Amino acid sequence: MARLQADADKLQSEADRLHQEVARTQGETDAILREMDDRTRRIMRDMGVNLRIVHEDTNFGDLYTDFVARDFPESYVQQLASSESLETIVHVVATLQERIKWNNRTVLLVGTMPVMTVSQKNESKGHMIKPIKPGTVLVGHELGFDRQVGDEIEINGHTFTIAEIKPEFGGLQDVQLVVDLHDAQRVLEKPDRVNQILALGCKCKGDRISVIRKELEGVLPETKITEDRNLATAREEQRDLVAAKRKEQLALVEANLLAAKQNLEAARETYEQQAARRDRQQRVLARLINVVTPAVVLIAALFVGLMTWLNVRERRAEIGLLRALGKRTAEIAALFLGKAAGIGLLGGVVGVVVGLIIVRSIGQSLGITPDYLQTNATILAITLAGAPL
Repeated sequence: MARLQADADKLQSEADRLHQEVARTQGETDAILREMDDRTRRIMRDMGVNLRIVHEDTNFGDLYTDFVARDFPESYVQQLASSESLETIVHVVATLQERIKWNNRTVLLVGTMPVMTVSQKNESKGHMIKPIKPGTVLVGHELGFDRQVGDEIEINGHTFTIAEIKPEFGGLQDVQLVVDLHDAQRVLEKPDRVNQILALGCKCKGDRISVIRKELEGVLPETKITEDRNLATAREEQRDLVAAKRKEQLALVEANLLAAKQNLEAARETYEQQAARRDRQQRVLARLINVVTPAVVLIAALFVGLMTWLNVRERRAEIGLLRALGKRTAEIAALFLGKAAGIGLLGGVVGVVVGLIIVRSIGQSLGITPDYLQTNATILAITLAGAPL
């Protein structure tokens, strides 16, 4: 029974270890997935906006080639951002851009102002576009040669301090001067006017732009919208990739957990089967002992009594001779009983040895290990002492 208890304790210890290992693995997986989600959000944020809202009279061909767009009131931006029915557009950026001459070069002056939508105001995270401090300018890489942060430059008679010289992008950003929206309105003499609203589109599947246009018609009917499909598709593919990776990791954790549970259950079933088999074997041995032992003792007693009686009967002549020699009855009885006791003791020793050998042989044939066939010293002493009797 001590061995069975040791096996049970070992099995429980293994079960606890498996549960701890699964919990640790699941915790590590959750941490990896959270980090992956955070990185994905940062990547998609840095990819920028993917929607462009302009006045309905704007020609996209002129906009893409000459950056010419029909301007409209700045109040449209607040109207868009404050609409509670608009759920597909976030991270709105009011924009006024126009080509100008600066230091004998044609550059693109861009005024921006990030605006929070109603849906974003309920979130703890801020706008993806950082506002530009009034009176400062972000200078494109091609326009920043021989200039440093903190230098002052003039744009159409207005003085600005360089807040940052942008790294090389290899595109239109390299020839931009980016300022606060209201500063751009002053420079271009277009107060309270914008000509673009940039925004980040929804995470919708399928025909995203149709869903957004339908919502926009009810808020700003005099505008139209276009989508940078490359950015939108890249965002969608990135989200799908993260979702697939999350699903794969969770499936792996669940598979490991299921395998651990199955292994634990198999070990538990094996232990229960072994315990049941050993219990049956012990019951068989107990019944065998309860039946065989009394029978053997009875037969041995009858045999010893018979042999003693025959021995006394056959040696009546010797008894008579001993009496004639003057031996008393007690001495003659002690002689015969002493001989019987010696033979009984010798027989007890031989019986115990032979019995142990037989029991161990039977135990091995029944699959019982020697650990479960322990010899009790007290019972052995009683057996040897009782054998002569």
